[in-house]
Amino acid sequence: MRPVDYLKTLAAAGVVLAVTLPRGTGFVLLLLLPLLLLTLIYQGVRMLRQPQERRARATRLAIWCLVFALAGSVQSYRAAATRSHAEQVVQTVLAYQKRTGAYPSSLTEAGLDQDLVRRRWRVGYLVRDGQPLVSYPAPFMPLTVYEYDLAAGGWRRNAH
Repeated sequence: MRPVDYLKTLAAAGVVLAVTLPRGTGFVLLLLLPLLLLTLIYQGVRMLRQPQERRARATRLAIWCLVFALAGSVQSYRAAATRSHAEQVVQTVLAYQKRTGAYPSSLTEAGLDQDLVRRRWRVGYLVRDGQPLVSYPAPFMPLTVYEYDLAAGGWRRNAH
């Protein structure tokens, strides 16, 4: 395989990483996964039929598998970290409620930097119809939010 072919694969892989690594773009991985599976099948058949192309095709497949593994790992880590921070927010709000007998009107009142929590982890807190909610967007599902109903004491998925 010529060096320019490797560069084309690396450039395309860079574009896929640029699209799938930012927060909130985990669903793009799910959209591209069928294409990766079809490519794996096609390239596997080509490698069996064309032994002289095995090395070049295997290298391309390895690059694509690494790209998807990296992007999937980053998105999975972010999903777990966001959930963990959302749980910390829930515990802080519940501790405030236990201490004062009422839910805080904002995270700042509960002792957290509301802007930092929102900006860094995309975790929000609001009181809707008198019911406090902690929420964050689902990383792999667009237009879906996980909400913790403090009164009921549990997480639920809410699709908008």
